[in-house]
Amino acid sequence: MNKKGQALIEFVLILPVFLFLLFAVYDFGMIFTTKNKLESSAADIINLYKEGKNIDELKVIYTDLVISFENETDYMKIMVKDNIKLITPGFNRIFGNPYQIMVERYIPYEQ
Repeated sequence: MNKKGQALIEFVLILPVFLFLLFAVYDFGMIFTTKNKLESSAADIINLYKEGKNIDELKVIYTDLVISFENETDYMKIMVKDNIKLITPGFNRIFGNPYQIMVERYIPYEQ
C-alpha cells in the first residue's frame, strides 16, 4: 500500500480550508488593528479640537483618514473612517470590498 499518495490527497483536501482560515485571521486582525487606530485618532482629533484647532487644520493633519463633522443641537458628531481591502475569498460578498470602518464620537459644545 502506498502511504505517500494517501498523504498527498489528504494534504490537498485540507490545504484550501487551512488557507481560508489563515486569510480570515489576517483580515480580522487588520479590521481590529484599524479600528484601534481609528479610536486613537478620534481621541487625538477631539483633544486637538478642544485645544482650538479648526476643522480644516484637522483634515490637513489626518490626510489618510476621512474625517467629517456634523453639528447636532447640543453636540458635535465627529466621524473618522478608513477602508481595508480584504484578501479572504468570499468575504467581499459578505462585508464588501473595500470594507469601511467608522468610529463616531459626540462632544458637547463648550459654553
